[in-house]
Amino acid sequence: MAPVVTPPLTAVRIAVTELGEHALCARRVFLARQLGLPEPEPGRRGEADLVVRGRPGELSGPAQGDLDGATARGILAHAMIAEVELGAPPLERRAQLAAAAGRRGYDSNSRGLRRIIADVVRFLDSAPGLRLTRAALAGALQREVPFVLRLDGDGMPSCYLVGAVDALVEERRAVVVLDFKYAMARAGAGERYRFQLLAYALAVSRALPGRKVTVSLQFLRGSCATVDLTPSPAELRRFAREAPRLAAAAHGGADLSRSPAELGRDEARCRQEGCGYVRRCHGVGMRGDCVPTRDNLP
Repeated sequence: MAPVVTPPLTAVRIAVTELGEHALCARRVFLARQLGLPEPEPGRRGEADLVVRGRPGELSGPAQGDLDGATARGILAHAMIAEVELGAPPLERRAQLAAAAGRRGYDSNSRGLRRIIADVVRFLDSAPGLRLTRAALAGALQREVPFVLRLDGDGMPSCYLVGAVDALVEERRAVVVLDFKYAMARAGAGERYRFQLLAYALAVSRALPGRKVTVSLQFLRGSCATVDLTPSPAELRRFAREAPRLAAAAHGGADLSRSPAELGRDEARCRQEGCGYVRRCHGVGMRGDCVPTRDNLP
């Protein structure tokens, strides 16, 4: 029997959010996806269970049909903002938000659903929400804008990054990219999403050359803060060079070959990001070798 010859990898297609998770921590991706280990809820903050349960921008409901997870709540809030008629009268707007949830199988009497609707309404009535409404009424707003971004690296396979921009506001000489997060703004919260927003900024700048591109995280809870994360030209060039290498590595699959320290991660950082695998990776409360496997993980 002739040996099977694997053709060389020439290109990688990957979702921006998935690549961002690999860039952030390949260990977390491996534990969740390759080993299928549930990520404990304690210690989570904001949308910290993105690796386990889904990715932002997926507007369908979760497999379980509930609102227990942060990602399920975030996905539903994204869908509501994508589908509601901005500028509609208050009662009609609430009805539209409830209808968006109903189309995904959620119980209109659910306390969790009522809370999300209240949060989205409060955001739409805030200063950032009103700016969004004015842009929609002026015909300058696009929501859930899909893109494919091709990047070629020296000696690496080309990569095609696939994603969708939550909101795009076109001004005369500028373009505003908004990424919604159903969470409260916390110190350092933007760092988790910087990779994702670099891809958005580069895709938009290539699609609309000559325009100034600004990028912001728009939080939907608490003070509804807007956090500017506009990258510099140097950051965009560095991202364009590094993304093909990261995509090729992600295509090969996540593993545990590098320690948390080698990934630039310590216990404090992992806790700040709300990772549920802190004890498994950093050996908190464990004896001996703390390298996670199916056999030694509790």
